[in-house]
Amino acid sequence: MFMAYKIPATEELFPLLGEKENRAQWASIDLWEGSDYDLSQHEGLQACIQDQLRAAGAHIGYGGYLEKRTIYQRSDHFKESGELRNIHLGCDIWAQVGQTIFAPLAGEVHSFAYNAAPFDYGATLIVKHEWSEGSCYALYGHIQKSDIEGIERGDPIHRGQVLCHLGDLDENGGWVPHLHFQLICDINDYEGDYPGVAPLSQLPFYRKNCPDPTFWLL
Repeated sequence: MFMAYKIPATEELFPLLGEKENRAQWASIDLWEGSDYDLSQHEGLQACIQDQLRAAGAHIGYGGYLEKRTIYQRSDHFKESGELRNIHLGCDIWAQVGQTIFAPLAGEVHSFAYNAAPFDYGATLIVKHEWSEGSCYALYGHIQKSDIEGIERGDPIHRGQVLCHLGDLDENGGWVPHLHFQLICDINDYEGDYPGVAPLSQLPFYRKNCPDPTFWLL
């Protein structure tokens, strides 16, 4: 049963990276399948992101909703019944380790976990956010371990509070530092985890259950 998703008004959203962040210095990062870089390797992914940021004169990268990516060929973690999961369901923010992430809306902690498998989320926080006309779940993946220590399910989240920080390789699943930000309408029985990449055969379901979160970033 899908929850109805209504886009929150722009004025209700607190900027994920804070009010002082200059959005003019952000650049859309393209990681679609067919890149000239070897995205199945850490070095190729890092070079791809850095080169695009440099070319745009930007210091923050974002994007990736429903991208088909070769990145996921690196691990059996992304294979499901013989089919590769390679459609990205969230929006990424590529920034420096320790980058502060603020709560875009009020809500409460739904769940959290340390997903330790190689190339998984690493430290993960899921928040149920609420606004004037709706609610949904938001997954924050690849964050610092310390961000999920000392918290409990049901803890209140206040709009604009410091929520988490970008983790390093040893705590974010082994990735180039970034935030995986994903909206989920019906989270079902998941706790501290939810698929962030889908096989093409299941895309119709996930496109509906995981709406485009890019609006929340910008």
